[in-house]
Amino acid sequence: MSAPAPAPTPTRPGTPPTRPGTLVAGYMLAPTDPAGEDALFAGLADLDLAGLEYALPPEGTRSLEPGWVERNVRPEWDLLVTLVPTMVPRLGTDPAYGLSSTDPGSRARALADLARARDLALSLAEGSGRRRVVGIELHSAPGPRAGSLDALARSLEEVLSWDLAGAGVVLEHCDALLPGATPAKGFWPLEEEIALVQGFGLPPERLGLGFNWGRSAIEGRGPALALEHVRTLAATGLLRSVVFSGATGEESPWSPPWADTHIPPRGDDPALAVSAPSLLGVEEIAATLRAAGDVPHVGLKVAVRPEDADVATRLAVARASLALIEEARARV
Repeated sequence: MSAPAPAPTPTRPGTPPTRPGTLVAGYMLAPTDPAGEDALFAGLADLDLAGLEYALPPEGTRSLEPGWVERNVRPEWDLLVTLVPTMVPRLGTDPAYGLSSTDPGSRARALADLARARDLALSLAEGSGRRRVVGIELHSAPGPRAGSLDALARSLEEVLSWDLAGAGVVLEHCDALLPGATPAKGFWPLEEEIALVQGFGLPPERLGLGFNWGRSAIEGRGPALALEHVRTLAATGLLRSVVFSGATGEESPWSPPWADTHIPPRGDDPALAVSAPSLLGVEEIAATLRAAGDVPHVGLKVAVRPEDADVATRLAVARASLALIEEARARV
Protein backbone atom coordinates (compact mmCIF):
# COMPACT_ATOMS: atom_id res chain seq x y z
CA MET A 1 0.00 0.00 0.00
CA SER A 2 1.27 3.45 -0.78
CA ALA A 3 0.45 5.74 2.12
CA PRO A 4 -1.79 8.72 1.34
CA ALA A 5 -0.70 12.24 2.03
CA PRO A 6 -1.75 13.14 5.58
CA ALA A 7 -4.94 15.17 5.72
CA PRO A 8 -4.82 18.42 7.69
CA THR A 9 -5.60 17.88 11.35
CA PRO A 10 -8.90 19.60 12.19
CA THR A 11 -8.71 21.83 15.24
CA ARG A 12 -11.32 22.69 17.82
CA PRO A 13 -11.02 25.45 20.43
CA GLY A 14 -11.15 24.37 24.03
CA THR A 15 -9.83 20.81 23.53
CA PRO A 16 -8.52 19.72 26.96
CA PRO A 17 -6.01 16.95 27.64
CA THR A 18 -7.40 13.47 28.23
CA ARG A 19 -8.57 12.99 31.81
CA PRO A 20 -6.76 10.28 33.81
CA GLY A 21 -8.75 7.32 35.05
CA THR A 22 -10.82 4.59 33.46
CA LEU A 23 -13.47 4.67 30.74
CA VAL A 24 -16.36 2.29 31.42
CA ALA A 25 -18.54 0.64 28.77
CA GLY A 26 -21.82 1.60 30.39
CA TYR A 27 -23.82 0.07 27.56
CA MET A 28 -22.50 -3.41 28.45
CA LEU A 29 -23.44 -3.00 32.12
CA ALA A 30 -26.89 -1.55 31.56
CA PRO A 31 -30.16 -3.51 31.73
CA THR A 32 -32.42 -3.45 28.70
CA ASP A 33 -35.36 -1.58 30.25
CA PRO A 34 -35.17 2.22 29.85
CA ALA A 35 -35.73 3.03 33.54
CA GLY A 36 -33.04 0.56 34.60
CA GLU A 37 -30.64 1.92 31.99
CA ASP A 38 -31.11 5.47 33.28
CA ALA A 39 -30.60 4.29 36.87
CA LEU A 40 -27.41 2.47 35.91
CA PHE A 41 -25.91 5.55 34.27
CA ALA A 42 -26.96 7.66 37.26
CA GLY A 43 -24.99 5.25 39.45
CA LEU A 44 -21.96 5.41 37.17
CA ALA A 45 -22.03 9.19 37.52
CA ASP A 46 -21.20 8.70 41.22
CA LEU A 47 -18.00 6.81 40.36
CA ASP A 48 -14.69 8.51 39.61
CA LEU A 49 -14.61 7.77 35.87
CA ALA A 50 -12.64 9.36 33.07
CA GLY A 51 -15.67 8.78 30.88
CA LEU A 52 -17.35 6.10 28.79
CA GLU A 53 -16.60 3.65 26.07
CA TYR A 54 -19.72 4.82 24.28
CA ALA A 55 -21.71 2.52 22.03
CA LEU A 56 -22.66 3.59 18.54
CA PRO A 57 -25.70 1.35 18.09
CA PRO A 58 -27.84 0.93 14.97
CA GLU A 59 -30.13 3.79 14.01
CA GLY A 60 -33.19 4.52 16.12
CA THR A 61 -31.66 3.67 19.50
CA ARG A 62 -32.49 5.95 22.41
CA SER A 63 -28.83 6.41 23.42
CA LEU A 64 -28.35 8.49 20.26
CA GLU A 65 -31.07 10.94 21.25
CA PRO A 66 -29.86 14.34 22.56
CA GLY A 67 -32.09 14.01 25.62
CA TRP A 68 -30.55 10.65 26.55
CA VAL A 69 -27.05 12.06 26.29
CA GLU A 70 -28.00 15.08 28.39
CA ARG A 71 -29.46 12.84 31.12
CA ASN A 72 -26.91 10.07 31.21
CA VAL A 73 -23.52 11.42 30.08
CA ARG A 74 -21.77 13.79 32.46
CA PRO A 75 -20.46 16.89 30.64
CA GLU A 76 -16.86 16.37 31.83
CA TRP A 77 -16.68 12.77 30.64
CA ASP A 78 -14.55 11.84 27.64
CA LEU A 79 -16.09 9.40 25.17
CA LEU A 80 -14.31 6.63 23.29
CA VAL A 81 -16.90 5.64 20.69
CA THR A 82 -16.99 1.98 19.68
CA LEU A 83 -18.61 0.72 16.47
CA VAL A 84 -18.98 -2.88 17.76
CA PRO A 85 -22.68 -2.57 18.73
CA THR A 86 -23.45 -1.61 15.12
CA MET A 87 -20.94 -3.95 13.50
CA VAL A 88 -22.06 -7.20 15.15
CA PRO A 89 -25.73 -7.08 14.08
CA ARG A 90 -24.74 -5.88 10.60
CA LEU A 91 -22.45 -8.91 10.20
CA GLY A 92 -25.34 -11.12 11.26
CA THR A 93 -27.29 -10.14 8.15
CA ASP A 94 -24.38 -9.29 5.82
CA PRO A 95 -21.22 -11.39 6.42
CA ALA A 96 -19.31 -9.17 3.98
CA TYR A 97 -20.00 -6.00 6.00
CA GLY A 98 -17.01 -3.97 7.13
CA LEU A 99 -14.24 -1.54 6.29
CA SER A 100 -12.10 -4.24 4.70
CA SER A 101 -14.93 -5.65 2.58
CA THR A 102 -14.28 -6.33 -1.09
CA ASP A 103 -18.00 -5.89 -1.75
CA PRO A 104 -18.54 -2.19 -2.60
CA GLY A 105 -22.01 -2.01 -1.07
CA SER A 106 -20.98 -3.71 2.19
CA ARG A 107 -17.95 -1.43 2.56
CA ALA A 108 -20.09 1.63 1.81
CA ARG A 109 -22.51 0.62 4.57
CA ALA A 110 -19.64 0.37 7.05
CA LEU A 111 -18.37 3.81 6.04
CA ALA A 112 -21.89 5.21 6.43
CA ASP A 113 -21.96 3.88 9.99
CA LEU A 114 -18.61 5.51 10.68
CA ALA A 115 -20.05 8.75 9.33
CA ARG A 116 -22.69 8.51 12.07
CA ALA A 117 -19.87 8.37 14.64
CA ARG A 118 -18.29 11.40 12.96
CA ASP A 119 -21.58 13.30 13.13
CA LEU A 120 -21.93 12.41 16.83
CA ALA A 121 -18.42 13.75 17.53
CA LEU A 122 -19.18 16.97 15.65
CA SER A 123 -22.56 17.57 17.33
CA LEU A 124 -21.21 16.92 20.84
CA ALA A 125 -18.24 19.23 20.26
CA GLU A 126 -20.48 21.95 18.88
CA GLY A 127 -22.91 21.64 21.78
CA SER A 128 -20.27 21.75 24.52
CA GLY A 129 -17.56 23.94 22.98
CA ARG A 130 -14.90 21.28 23.45
CA ARG A 131 -13.88 17.89 22.13
CA ARG A 132 -16.06 15.20 23.73
CA VAL A 133 -15.14 12.18 21.60
CA VAL A 134 -11.46 11.44 22.20
CA GLY A 135 -11.37 8.47 19.84
CA ILE A 136 -13.44 6.35 17.46
CA GLU A 137 -12.74 2.62 17.67
CA LEU A 138 -13.15 0.88 14.35
CA HIS A 139 -12.38 -2.68 13.31
CA SER A 140 -11.03 -4.71 10.40
CA ALA A 141 -14.25 -6.60 9.60
CA PRO A 142 -15.00 -8.79 7.76
CA GLY A 143 -11.40 -10.03 7.76
CA PRO A 144 -9.85 -12.46 5.27
CA ARG A 145 -13.08 -14.35 4.57
CA ALA A 146 -14.64 -11.52 2.58
CA GLY A 147 -12.18 -8.67 2.70
CA SER A 148 -8.78 -7.33 1.70
CA LEU A 149 -6.19 -5.14 3.37
CA ASP A 150 -6.27 -2.83 0.36
CA ALA A 151 -9.98 -2.19 0.95
CA LEU A 152 -9.28 -1.47 4.63
CA ALA A 153 -6.55 1.00 3.66
CA ARG A 154 -8.92 2.82 1.30
CA SER A 155 -11.55 3.01 4.04
CA LEU A 156 -9.08 4.45 6.52
CA GLU A 157 -7.88 6.97 3.94
CA GLU A 158 -11.44 8.22 3.51
CA VAL A 159 -12.14 8.40 7.25
CA LEU A 160 -8.92 10.31 7.86
CA SER A 161 -10.03 12.97 5.38
CA TRP A 162 -13.07 13.79 7.55
CA ASP A 163 -13.39 16.43 10.25
CA LEU A 164 -13.77 14.29 13.39
CA ALA A 165 -13.89 17.21 15.85
CA GLY A 166 -10.50 16.28 17.27
CA ALA A 167 -11.23 12.57 17.76
CA GLY A 168 -8.48 10.12 16.93
CA VAL A 169 -9.05 7.01 14.82
CA VAL A 170 -8.26 3.79 16.72
CA LEU A 171 -8.07 0.45 14.90
CA GLU A 172 -8.95 -1.98 17.70
CA HIS A 173 -7.70 -5.55 17.26
CA CYS A 174 -10.22 -8.39 17.47
CA ASP A 175 -9.34 -12.08 17.40
CA ALA A 176 -7.87 -13.10 14.05
CA LEU A 177 -9.05 -15.84 11.73
CA LEU A 178 -6.74 -18.81 12.41
CA PRO A 179 -6.57 -22.22 10.71
CA GLY A 180 -8.38 -24.92 12.67
CA ALA A 181 -9.90 -22.56 15.24
CA THR A 182 -13.46 -21.29 15.54
CA PRO A 183 -13.15 -17.52 15.88
CA ALA A 184 -15.29 -15.14 17.88
CA LYS A 185 -14.71 -12.39 15.31
CA GLY A 186 -12.11 -13.75 12.86
CA PHE A 187 -10.70 -10.49 11.46
CA TRP A 188 -7.15 -9.64 10.32
CA PRO A 189 -4.00 -10.67 12.23
CA LEU A 190 -2.47 -8.07 14.50
CA GLU A 191 0.75 -7.91 12.47
CA GLU A 192 -1.21 -7.00 9.33
CA GLU A 193 -3.16 -4.29 11.16
CA ILE A 194 0.03 -2.82 12.61
CA ALA A 195 1.76 -2.73 9.24
CA LEU A 196 -1.22 -1.06 7.62
CA VAL A 197 -1.47 1.67 10.27
CA GLN A 198 2.29 2.26 10.21
CA GLY A 199 2.08 2.70 6.44
CA PHE A 200 0.08 5.89 6.83
CA GLY A 201 2.93 7.56 8.71
CA LEU A 202 0.58 9.61 10.87
CA PRO A 203 1.01 10.53 14.54
CA PRO A 204 -0.82 8.19 16.94
CA GLU A 205 -3.17 11.00 17.95
CA ARG A 206 -4.56 10.86 14.42
CA LEU A 207 -4.37 7.12 13.74
CA GLY A 208 -3.48 4.54 16.35
CA LEU A 209 -4.17 1.01 17.55
CA GLY A 210 -6.37 -0.45 20.26
CA PHE A 211 -6.09 -3.54 22.46
CA ASN A 212 -8.82 -5.56 24.16
CA TRP A 213 -7.48 -8.13 26.66
CA GLY A 214 -10.34 -10.59 26.27
CA ARG A 215 -10.25 -10.64 22.48
CA SER A 216 -6.51 -11.34 22.38
CA ALA A 217 -6.92 -14.02 25.07
CA ILE A 218 -9.66 -15.63 22.96
CA GLU A 219 -7.34 -15.63 19.93
CA GLY A 220 -4.51 -17.25 21.92
CA ARG A 221 -6.75 -19.48 24.05
CA GLY A 222 -5.12 -18.08 27.17
CA PRO A 223 -3.42 -15.04 28.75
CA ALA A 224 -0.01 -15.45 27.10
CA LEU A 225 -0.95 -14.04 23.69
CA ALA A 226 -2.75 -11.10 25.28
CA LEU A 227 0.47 -10.05 27.02
CA GLU A 228 2.46 -10.62 23.82
CA HIS A 229 -0.02 -8.49 21.86
CA VAL A 230 0.12 -5.54 24.25
CA ARG A 231 3.93 -5.63 24.28
CA THR A 232 3.98 -5.67 20.48
CA LEU A 233 1.53 -2.78 20.28
CA ALA A 234 3.38 -0.70 22.87
CA ALA A 235 6.64 -1.15 20.93
CA THR A 236 5.07 0.51 17.88
CA GLY A 237 4.39 3.75 19.72
CA LEU A 238 0.85 3.64 18.29
CA LEU A 239 -1.04 2.10 21.22
CA ARG A 240 -3.97 4.38 22.12
CA SER A 241 -6.37 2.23 24.13
CA VAL A 242 -6.26 -0.75 26.48
CA VAL A 243 -9.67 -2.18 27.33
CA PHE A 244 -10.06 -4.83 30.04
CA SER A 245 -12.63 -7.44 29.19
CA GLY A 246 -12.32 -10.99 30.48
CA ALA A 247 -12.40 -14.36 28.75
CA THR A 248 -12.58 -17.98 29.81
CA GLY A 249 -11.99 -21.42 28.40
CA GLU A 250 -14.76 -22.83 30.58
CA GLU A 251 -18.51 -23.00 30.19
CA SER A 252 -19.88 -20.08 32.20
CA PRO A 253 -23.10 -18.14 32.77
CA TRP A 254 -21.84 -15.82 30.03
CA SER A 255 -21.36 -18.33 27.21
CA PRO A 256 -19.58 -21.43 25.96
CA PRO A 257 -15.77 -21.33 26.16
CA TRP A 258 -13.83 -18.65 24.29
CA ALA A 259 -16.77 -16.44 23.37
CA ASP A 260 -16.47 -12.65 23.27
CA THR A 261 -19.09 -12.02 25.96
CA HIS A 262 -17.12 -9.75 28.33
CA ILE A 263 -16.94 -11.81 31.51
CA PRO A 264 -15.73 -9.58 34.37
CA PRO A 265 -12.38 -10.19 36.05
CA ARG A 266 -12.03 -12.67 38.88
CA GLY A 267 -11.46 -11.28 42.36
CA ASP A 268 -12.20 -11.61 46.06
CA ASP A 269 -15.05 -9.11 46.10
CA PRO A 270 -18.41 -10.95 46.45
CA ALA A 271 -19.67 -9.05 43.40
CA LEU A 272 -17.14 -10.99 41.29
CA ALA A 273 -17.96 -14.45 42.64
CA VAL A 274 -19.90 -15.44 39.50
CA SER A 275 -16.93 -14.52 37.30
CA ALA A 276 -14.48 -16.82 39.11
CA PRO A 277 -13.71 -18.70 35.82
CA SER A 278 -12.34 -15.50 34.25
CA LEU A 279 -8.71 -15.64 33.15
CA LEU A 280 -8.40 -11.91 33.85
CA GLY A 281 -7.38 -10.98 37.38
CA VAL A 282 -5.38 -8.28 39.10
CA GLU A 283 -2.08 -9.95 38.14
CA GLU A 284 -2.99 -9.95 34.44
CA ILE A 285 -4.25 -6.37 34.63
CA ALA A 286 -1.01 -5.23 36.27
CA ALA A 287 1.15 -7.08 33.73
CA THR A 288 -0.83 -5.50 30.89
CA LEU A 289 -0.54 -1.97 32.27
CA ARG A 290 3.18 -2.48 32.87
CA ALA A 291 3.66 -3.61 29.28
CA ALA A 292 1.42 -0.90 27.81
CA GLY A 293 3.25 2.00 29.41
CA ASP A 294 1.71 5.46 29.21
CA VAL A 295 -1.40 4.57 27.21
CA PRO A 296 -3.90 7.45 26.81
CA HIS A 297 -7.13 5.48 27.32
CA VAL A 298 -7.75 2.62 29.75
CA GLY A 299 -11.19 1.05 29.63
CA LEU A 300 -13.37 -1.54 31.34
CA LYS A 301 -15.92 -3.53 29.35
CA VAL A 302 -17.85 -6.15 31.33
CA ALA A 303 -21.30 -7.71 31.21
CA VAL A 304 -23.27 -8.92 34.23
CA ARG A 305 -24.96 -12.23 34.90
CA PRO A 306 -27.67 -13.18 35.50
CA GLU A 307 -29.07 -11.11 32.66
CA ASP A 308 -31.96 -9.93 34.86
CA ALA A 309 -29.61 -8.68 37.60
CA ASP A 310 -30.79 -5.50 39.28
CA VAL A 311 -29.01 -2.16 38.98
CA ALA A 312 -27.38 -2.44 42.41
CA THR A 313 -25.75 -5.73 41.39
CA ARG A 314 -24.52 -4.25 38.12
CA LEU A 315 -22.99 -1.26 39.87
CA ALA A 316 -21.34 -3.55 42.42
CA VAL A 317 -19.66 -5.46 39.57
CA ALA A 318 -18.48 -2.16 38.07
CA ARG A 319 -17.07 -0.94 41.40
CA ALA A 320 -15.29 -4.22 42.12
CA SER A 321 -13.79 -4.37 38.62
CA LEU A 322 -12.63 -0.76 38.79
CA ALA A 323 -11.08 -1.44 42.21
CA LEU A 324 -9.00 -4.24 40.65
CA ILE A 325 -7.73 -1.87 37.96
CA GLU A 326 -6.75 0.65 40.63
CA GLU A 327 -5.03 -2.07 42.66
CA ALA A 328 -3.16 -3.13 39.53
CA ARG A 329 -2.14 0.47 38.82
CA ALA A 330 -0.61 0.63 42.29
CA ARG A 331 1.53 -2.40 41.44
CA VAL A 332 2.93 -0.95 38.21
